[in-house]
Amino acid sequence: LEFRRVLFRSRDTIADLVGRHLPPKAYADQWDVEGLTERVQAILGMDLPLAEWAAEEGIADEEMQERLTAAADARAAEREAAISSEQMRALEKNFLLQMVDMQWREHLTHLDHLRNVIGLRGYGQRDPLNEYKTEAFTLFQGLMGNLREEVTRWLMTVEFRFAEPPPPPVAPATWE
Repeated sequence: LEFRRVLFRSRDTIADLVGRHLPPKAYADQWDVEGLTERVQAILGMDLPLAEWAAEEGIADEEMQERLTAAADARAAEREAAISSEQMRALEKNFLLQMVDMQWREHLTHLDHLRNVIGLRGYGQRDPLNEYKTEAFTLFQGLMGNLREEVTRWLMTVEFRFAEPPPPPVAPATWE
Protein backbone atom coordinates (compact mmCIF):
# COMPACT_ATOMS: atom_id res chain seq x y z
CA LEU A 1 0.00 0.00 0.00
CA GLU A 2 2.87 2.41 0.62
CA PHE A 3 3.96 2.04 -3.00
CA ARG A 4 0.45 3.02 -4.11
CA ARG A 5 0.46 6.08 -1.88
CA VAL A 6 3.77 7.25 -3.28
CA LEU A 7 2.72 6.92 -6.92
CA PHE A 8 -1.01 7.54 -6.95
CA ARG A 9 -1.76 10.99 -5.75
CA SER A 10 -4.54 12.74 -7.55
CA ARG A 11 -3.42 15.90 -5.78
CA ASP A 12 -0.06 15.73 -7.54
CA THR A 13 -1.81 15.21 -10.87
CA ILE A 14 -4.06 18.20 -10.18
CA ALA A 15 -1.05 20.30 -9.17
CA ASP A 16 0.67 19.34 -12.45
CA LEU A 17 -2.43 20.25 -14.46
CA VAL A 18 -2.88 23.59 -12.73
CA GLY A 19 0.82 24.40 -13.03
CA ARG A 20 0.77 23.60 -16.74
CA HIS A 21 -2.38 25.55 -17.61
CA LEU A 22 -2.42 28.27 -14.96
CA PRO A 23 1.18 29.42 -14.53
CA PRO A 24 1.80 30.83 -11.01
CA LYS A 25 3.01 34.31 -11.96
CA ALA A 26 0.68 34.82 -14.92
CA TYR A 27 -2.41 37.01 -14.92
CA ALA A 28 -5.81 35.30 -15.01
CA ASP A 29 -6.41 36.48 -18.59
CA GLN A 30 -3.25 34.57 -19.63
CA TRP A 31 -4.48 31.27 -18.21
CA ASP A 32 -5.39 28.39 -20.51
CA VAL A 33 -8.75 27.66 -18.89
CA GLU A 34 -10.10 25.83 -21.95
CA GLY A 35 -7.10 23.49 -21.97
CA LEU A 36 -7.47 22.88 -18.24
CA THR A 37 -11.18 22.17 -18.66
CA GLU A 38 -10.44 19.60 -21.38
CA ARG A 39 -7.74 17.87 -19.30
CA VAL A 40 -9.94 17.83 -16.16
CA GLN A 41 -12.74 16.20 -18.16
CA ALA A 42 -10.35 13.66 -19.69
CA ILE A 43 -8.39 12.78 -16.56
CA LEU A 44 -10.82 13.34 -13.69
CA GLY A 45 -14.06 12.72 -15.58
CA MET A 46 -15.61 15.87 -14.10
CA ASP A 47 -17.35 18.80 -15.75
CA LEU A 48 -16.57 21.75 -13.48
CA PRO A 49 -17.30 25.46 -14.02
CA LEU A 50 -13.61 26.33 -14.37
CA ALA A 51 -14.28 29.29 -16.68
CA GLU A 52 -16.64 30.79 -14.09
CA TRP A 53 -14.11 30.22 -11.32
CA ALA A 54 -11.35 31.82 -13.39
CA ALA A 55 -13.58 34.85 -14.11
CA GLU A 56 -14.02 35.59 -10.39
CA GLU A 57 -12.33 38.73 -9.16
CA GLY A 58 -9.04 38.14 -7.35
CA ILE A 59 -8.89 34.36 -7.95
CA ALA A 60 -5.42 32.83 -7.77
CA ASP A 61 -4.03 29.60 -9.18
CA GLU A 62 -3.74 28.18 -5.64
CA GLU A 63 -7.45 28.69 -5.04
CA MET A 64 -8.29 27.04 -8.36
CA GLN A 65 -6.11 24.10 -7.34
CA GLU A 66 -7.84 23.87 -3.95
CA ARG A 67 -11.28 23.85 -5.58
CA LEU A 68 -10.22 21.20 -8.08
CA THR A 69 -8.71 19.07 -5.32
CA ALA A 70 -11.87 19.37 -3.19
CA ALA A 71 -14.04 18.37 -6.16
CA ALA A 72 -11.76 15.42 -7.00
CA ASP A 73 -11.71 14.25 -3.38
CA ALA A 74 -15.52 14.40 -3.25
CA ARG A 75 -15.77 12.40 -6.49
CA ALA A 76 -13.27 9.83 -5.24
CA ALA A 77 -15.22 9.44 -1.97
CA GLU A 78 -18.45 9.07 -3.95
CA ARG A 79 -16.90 6.43 -6.18
CA GLU A 80 -15.52 4.56 -3.19
CA ALA A 81 -18.96 4.63 -1.55
CA ALA A 82 -20.35 2.85 -4.64
CA ILE A 83 -18.08 -0.10 -3.93
CA SER A 84 -16.39 -1.16 -0.73
CA SER A 85 -13.10 0.31 0.47
CA GLU A 86 -11.53 -3.10 0.12
CA GLN A 87 -12.62 -3.38 -3.52
CA MET A 88 -11.38 0.14 -4.23
CA ARG A 89 -7.92 -0.70 -2.83
CA ALA A 90 -7.83 -3.84 -4.97
CA LEU A 91 -8.85 -1.82 -8.02
CA GLU A 92 -6.14 0.79 -7.31
CA LYS A 93 -3.56 -1.95 -6.91
CA ASN A 94 -4.62 -3.63 -10.16
CA PHE A 95 -4.55 -0.41 -12.17
CA LEU A 96 -1.22 0.61 -10.70
CA LEU A 97 0.44 -2.72 -11.43
CA GLN A 98 -0.90 -2.80 -14.99
CA MET A 99 0.27 0.76 -15.67
CA VAL A 100 3.70 0.21 -14.09
CA ASP A 101 4.17 -2.93 -16.18
CA MET A 102 3.09 -1.30 -19.43
CA GLN A 103 4.91 2.00 -18.95
CA TRP A 104 8.08 0.41 -17.57
CA ARG A 105 8.40 -1.70 -20.73
CA GLU A 106 7.97 1.41 -22.81
CA HIS A 107 10.54 3.24 -20.65
CA LEU A 108 13.09 0.47 -21.17
CA THR A 109 12.52 0.69 -24.92
CA HIS A 110 13.15 4.45 -24.77
CA LEU A 111 16.35 3.87 -22.80
CA ASP A 112 17.52 1.36 -25.37
CA HIS A 113 16.93 3.85 -28.19
CA LEU A 114 18.67 6.55 -26.16
CA ARG A 115 21.69 4.30 -25.65
CA ASN A 116 21.91 3.71 -29.40
CA VAL A 117 21.78 7.45 -30.20
CA ILE A 118 23.79 8.94 -27.32
CA GLY A 119 27.15 7.95 -28.81
CA LEU A 120 26.70 10.59 -31.49
CA ARG A 121 26.89 13.29 -28.83
CA GLY A 122 30.56 12.47 -28.35
CA TYR A 123 31.20 14.07 -31.73
CA GLY A 124 29.80 17.32 -30.29
CA GLN A 125 32.44 17.31 -27.52
CA ARG A 126 29.95 16.15 -24.88
CA ASP A 127 30.50 13.32 -22.44
CA PRO A 128 28.14 10.54 -23.59
CA LEU A 129 27.80 9.10 -20.07
CA ASN A 130 26.70 12.41 -18.56
CA GLU A 131 24.36 13.02 -21.49
CA TYR A 132 22.84 9.54 -21.01
CA LYS A 133 22.36 10.10 -17.28
CA THR A 134 20.68 13.47 -17.83
CA GLU A 135 18.39 12.21 -20.59
CA ALA A 136 17.54 9.01 -18.68
CA PHE A 137 16.63 11.00 -15.57
CA THR A 138 14.37 13.27 -17.64
CA LEU A 139 12.71 10.20 -19.16
CA PHE A 140 12.21 8.71 -15.69
CA GLN A 141 10.58 11.91 -14.40
CA GLY A 142 8.26 11.81 -17.41
CA LEU A 143 7.48 8.17 -16.66
CA MET A 144 6.48 9.01 -13.09
CA GLY A 145 4.29 11.91 -14.19
CA ASN A 146 2.58 9.81 -16.87
CA LEU A 147 2.08 6.98 -14.42
CA ARG A 148 0.39 9.26 -11.87
CA GLU A 149 -1.79 10.82 -14.56
CA GLU A 150 -2.87 7.53 -16.13
CA VAL A 151 -3.66 5.80 -12.83
CA THR A 152 -5.65 8.87 -11.76
CA ARG A 153 -7.51 8.86 -15.08
CA TRP A 154 -8.35 5.18 -14.80
CA LEU A 155 -9.49 5.41 -11.21
CA MET A 156 -11.60 8.52 -11.75
CA THR A 157 -13.23 7.53 -15.05
CA VAL A 158 -13.68 3.76 -14.89
CA GLU A 159 -17.32 2.78 -14.97
CA PHE A 160 -18.52 0.38 -12.30
CA ARG A 161 -21.04 -2.17 -13.50
CA PHE A 162 -22.67 -4.58 -11.19
CA ALA A 163 -23.89 -7.80 -12.72
CA GLU A 164 -26.48 -10.05 -11.21
CA PRO A 165 -24.91 -13.12 -9.65
CA PRO A 166 -25.44 -16.27 -11.67
CA PRO A 167 -28.30 -18.49 -10.50
CA PRO A 168 -27.29 -21.36 -8.26
CA PRO A 169 -26.73 -24.61 -10.10
CA VAL A 170 -29.69 -26.93 -10.21
CA ALA A 171 -29.04 -30.31 -8.64
CA PRO A 172 -29.28 -33.10 -11.22
CA ALA A 173 -32.29 -35.36 -10.97
CA THR A 174 -31.57 -38.72 -9.45
CA TRP A 175 -32.90 -41.92 -11.02
CA GLU A 176 -34.08 -44.54 -8.74
